[in-house]
Amino acid sequence: MIPSKYTFRTQEVQLKIPKQGIRRYLIETKNYINYSGAIRCDRKKEINISIEEDEEQPYIRSVKIEIEKDTFKFSDGSFAMQDIIKRTASVYETISLELSYKGKIVAIQNIEDLQQRWSSLKEYLTAKYKGDQVERFIQKTDDILNSEDEIIKDLLLYQNFGGLLKSIYQKYSSDTCSQTSQYLTTKYGKVTTKEEFLLQSANETEDVQLQLQSHYPEKEEYVSVNGTYNFSGLKESWLKRAVISCIEKYGRQEYHNTISIIQL
Repeated sequence: MIPSKYTFRTQEVQLKIPKQGIRRYLIETKNYINYSGAIRCDRKKEINISIEEDEEQPYIRSVKIEIEKDTFKFSDGSFAMQDIIKRTASVYETISLELSYKGKIVAIQNIEDLQQRWSSLKEYLTAKYKGDQVERFIQKTDDILNSEDEIIKDLLLYQNFGGLLKSIYQKYSSDTCSQTSQYLTTKYGKVTTKEEFLLQSANETEDVQLQLQSHYPEKEEYVSVNGTYNFSGLKESWLKRAVISCIEKYGRQEYHNTISIIQL
C-alpha cells in the first residue's frame, strides 16, 4: 500500500437552537407562480426574529417573526393576480410560533390572529375580484388557513420561511449525512422531499458550514435542491447566511428557483 501524505480528520459538531435573542434577516426568493405562463415572482422581505426560552418547557422556544419590509417584483401577470398575491402574503406579517429544540414548528401561538386577518381579506377579495381562478385561489387559501397543520406546511415552503425555519439543530459529521424533510412547491403541486446535510467545515471561530442536497423523486429525479448553510456559534447557533437553488426538470424544460438568506 502506498502511504498517503494527506491526513483526513473527521469533524463533528452539534448545532444548538438559540435560547434567546433577536436577529434581523433579509430573505430573497425567486420562484415561479405560474408555470404555464412562465411568470416569476422576485420577493425581498426584511424580518425580525426573536427567540425566547420557555423556563417551564426547556425543550421549547417561543419564536416571533415580524416582517418589516416586503417587496414584490413580477415578471408578468395581471394587476389582479399581483394584488391578490401581495395581500395574501400580508396574512403572515406577524407570526408567533413554538419551536422544538431541533427547530421543528410544534404550534402556532397566534393562529386566531392569522385566521382573522384572512377572514377580513377574503371579504375584500370576494367583493373586488370575480372569476373561477379567483374562487379557486380563495378556496385553496381557505383550506390552508383553517388548519394549523396546513399553515405550518405553508410557512415551511421556501418562498415563505422554509429556509430559516428548519428542523436543523442536531449533530453533524463530515463523514455521514444527516436527514431532514422539506416541503416544496412544484409544477404539480406540493411535495415532501428528504434533504441531506453534510458538515463541510467547522473552524476555531465556531463558524459552521453545512452542504445541502436533495432530489425528488429519489430515483426518477425531476426536482433537485442544492444549498449551503453557514452558522456562527455552537452553544447558540444563529444562522448567518444560506443560499439554496432548486431546479425542476420536465423533459427539456427547466425551472430555476433560488432562495437567499442573509443576517443583517
